[in-house]
Amino acid sequence: MPKYYINLSERILEKARLGEDSSSLRKELYFTRASNLVSKLNTDNLKKTFWLNIYEAYTLIMISESKDSKNFLKRKRIKFSHYLLSLEDIKYGILKAHKYKIGIYYINNPFYPNFIKRLAVEKTDKHLNQSLNKMPLNKKTKFEKDYS
Repeated sequence: MPKYYINLSERILEKARLGEDSSSLRKELYFTRASNLVSKLNTDNLKKTFWLNIYEAYTLIMISESKDSKNFLKRKRIKFSHYLLSLEDIKYGILKAHKYKIGIYYINNPFYPNFIKRLAVEKTDKHLNQSLNKMPLNKKTKFEKDYS
């Protein structure tokens, strides 16, 4: 079953790369239960794969739809499990284990909602920041990890 969620994120990413309509897949993401996702994506590799695909897909979608590129990282446009997430929520809350950037420092943010803390990875990856910073420019990046 973890492959279902990874496959869903890859299909959304593929539609976003091709510039096709992904609204039906995004609706499927919206009706996904957070508890199911937490139980099925139980390793850091699975979580990173899923959330990196979602992050890149929504980055491409939001860049193509928006003329104002100043604050698109903070806009809460990602509908997931009846919640609204921003790209910063995914980047700092989930992929960087609920750390928040202040200047050049990252500190633990105790104010992230509990559902984000449940979805977050256990350990952060040093190479993750490089991948996240290159995403809008490198459209051929694919995040496939070992499913075991």
